[in-house]
Amino acid sequence: MTAHDDVVRALSSALRPHGGELRLLGRLDDARLGNPSPDEVYLFVPDLHLISRSRESSFGAYRFNHADSDLLAGLLHALAALREVWEDDGSHKLVTVQLGDFFDLWREFGGVAHPELIADDEWGSLRDVLYRGVFRRRPCLKATMLLGNHDTKRGVPLPEIPFLLKACNRDANGQPFLFTTHGDAFDVLEQLVDDWLQEFVVQFLGRATPVNKYPVAEWGRQAGRQNKALQDLQSAVVAECHDLDVPQGAPIVEPGQVLPERLLVLVDDPKAQKRDAFDRYHAAMVAAAAASPAADKLRLVVVGHSHHATMFWHPGPGRPLLLMDAGAWIEKCTYALAEGGTTTEPNAQLGVVHGNDARLYQVRLRP
Repeated sequence: MTAHDDVVRALSSALRPHGGELRLLGRLDDARLGNPSPDEVYLFVPDLHLISRSRESSFGAYRFNHADSDLLAGLLHALAALREVWEDDGSHKLVTVQLGDFFDLWREFGGVAHPELIADDEWGSLRDVLYRGVFRRRPCLKATMLLGNHDTKRGVPLPEIPFLLKACNRDANGQPFLFTTHGDAFDVLEQLVDDWLQEFVVQFLGRATPVNKYPVAEWGRQAGRQNKALQDLQSAVVAECHDLDVPQGAPIVEPGQVLPERLLVLVDDPKAQKRDAFDRYHAAMVAAAAASPAADKLRLVVVGHSHHATMFWHPGPGRPLLLMDAGAWIEKCTYALAEGGTTTEPNAQLGVVHGNDARLYQVRLRP
């Protein structure tokens, strides 16, 4: 059994009491990804946009999905247990990245943000299993928490989280195949000149920033360009429902199951693919490789922000690139089923990468 099978088994065990199943929304199994690590397994948790229970009443039915069942916390606890098993037997290392927009300070506070007033037990199970368990001796994924545009309001973040600007693995020569970022910066890049783009990729991908601490105060000054006004957040942060591209229909995923090697959007011309800013990501990676040898082997970019769970793959000519938009746990999605027909249901996505096999899952509770 593979590491992917172990992950699927853990998720399925947590889903079983809910009558749920895993669906495959995207996959690429291709040696051209060039992952240098056979041991690391990456788990990507996308946008959650948590707000306190008392604040939820201001937004009607618009909230974090599956909140009443505590579904995501259960899934992550199952993976935290798997992480300990792998750590004990030395077989694999589970690396978890939460892609930003974790706690939505823009909706939590109507005026000035005071995150220190958020109660300790507010979404405590998620905070513990992702990162706080390290300090509280509880099962924990020790997640890297990226900073999204909703995680800080005018430069004020949730102080308990050690936010990072990005996360990327590097081989022995310091060359990453994987780069992750929330994605809001690429909204801004569309309006910036080429010189700023080159500066961005050199600083974010080059050797100059080995620690990559997020400059919260500086970035917060641009937040007005990246976030809607409070009155515009009453119904949706991005869009009420997202049409997902699943060309062959999403199959059920079980341990040991044979899955299609490709389930994604194939991109022939990177400059022409505007969806999910693929053209901008590809241009940034090309510029990064030209400016810094450290980025020459980067083939996989994982992002959040748009809530549009899809995988885009450009195999060449030119620079290959896989863009995984890991989706969200807020708003809804519509996608095709492998057995025929379509479904509209709450976004509940997770991304998993091991070796050169990248997958995007939807957690589905059967109607």
